Amino acid sequence: MTSEIPLFLSVCAAVCVVSSVLLALCIRGSGWLLWASCLAPLFLLSKGYATVGFSPVYLMDILAFSALLVTVHMWGPRMFSEPRLRWFRAVAMGLAVAAAQAVYRGIQAGYPDPLKGGILGLYPLVGWFAATWFLTRPLEEALRWRWALYVPTFGVLLAWAVHTPLIAAASGLYLAIAGAFGVQMRYRGSRSLLLWTLTGTALLTALTSKRGPLLAVVAAVAATTVAGAPGRRRPVRWPVISWTVVTLGVIGLLSFSLSGRNLSDMPVVGGVTARLSSSADAHTEAGANVGLRLEMWREALHGAWQEPFLGVGAGHPMELVQYSLAPSAAKSGPHNSFIGYVYYLGWPAGLGLMLLVAAALCRTWRARRHPVAACWFGATVGVCVTASTNVAFETTFIGLPSWLVLSCAYARVGVVRGHGGEIRAGTEDPEGPERVIAQRAAGPSGGTDRSAAGSTGPPTAGLPV
Repeated sequence: MTSEIPLFLSVCAAVCVVSSVLLALCIRGSGWLLWASCLAPLFLLSKGYATVGFSPVYLMDILAFSALLVTVHMWGPRMFSEPRLRWFRAVAMGLAVAAAQAVYRGIQAGYPDPLKGGILGLYPLVGWFAATWFLTRPLEEALRWRWALYVPTFGVLLAWAVHTPLIAAASGLYLAIAGAFGVQMRYRGSRSLLLWTLTGTALLTALTSKRGPLLAVVAAVAATTVAGAPGRRRPVRWPVISWTVVTLGVIGLLSFSLSGRNLSDMPVVGGVTARLSSSADAHTEAGANVGLRLEMWREALHGAWQEPFLGVGAGHPMELVQYSLAPSAAKSGPHNSFIGYVYYLGWPAGLGLMLLVAAALCRTWRARRHPVAACWFGATVGVCVTASTNVAFETTFIGLPSWLVLSCAYARVGVVRGHGGEIRAGTEDPEGPERVIAQRAAGPSGGTDRSAAGSTGPPTAGLPV
């Protein structure tokens, strides 16, 4: 009976995919429907949903490819001609080639689960295709699907209600993305998404007491707030509820400090505080965790220098001893996705990824006066924080949303071509400091409207918010 369960799930998945594709072909907004069918359950169930299927083919990936397949007539003609994705396209193709040879070498060497390394090259391509399609869509379509950003908190609530294990890094990433766009919606007068996301973050922190997920959310929200803050000419006005939350937090911290009680007894953040205070002690779980990661990074970089151009191959095991503890799991990666690319695929692939991420951050920062660019900047910061301490880009449930954020951030806020050549996004117009030159919507022919690039109309917005 147990052996029949995977077959049953596969049949159900196939029926769902076929039904979704047939339905999508008959209605307007088919791409958004399939992307929502892919990402909303992922935000809700995390790894439990992302692993439905047989490795390396999962239901989530099938829905993502189906979304691209039914919309190929919109993004296909612009796939190689879109100037805003020129360098992203080159890096994505390079990563795909590097991942292909790494997977082949991993299979030849008999490494554990080498097919998992295909994600390192496949998801950059999915991000490139998705960003090309995303550039063809008007803002009105995206606004209808902004409800997906509320789902991550429901996922944390569901895990708490039914007592299921939480993948803290994944939930932290989802909440960081939602928090970044919640700040933008706050600028527009709607605070519900931000408050809802912060509630989910507090619950996640109380349940798992993990440092990384909380840091990812805080970094994403803070980066969006700093990047999208108005100029010094305008006074900063905080709403009453924000002052209330800050005041209560300060009062609570002072109360615990003056009462002589241990900070680890504080509600919500007590566990995180205890882990932070013991991070320097190698004999504690928190300190050993930090030491193990540092040892993994050193070992990965050492192995990468043995094969600097091609890497060690996908699935190469890491045999490490955590001080006096037992060896780490052979299937565990270096817990840093940037080092992971260097380790598995070689230094050219790792440096290409780092330059791509740096370019996305620079492009969105230059256009930071526009709130859409600010939230893309914050979401990218959240992705970077998560990828710096976790096996992120190598996994389905973190890799796909991470690459979608990176690709769309890179594409939505970039450079436009005017009559005088290239103009960087975020360049202020001398006639009005509030006017920002951003990407224009695609014309009927599929290309950018050069005559409208310098007009005074509103800039094109980004993700569904």
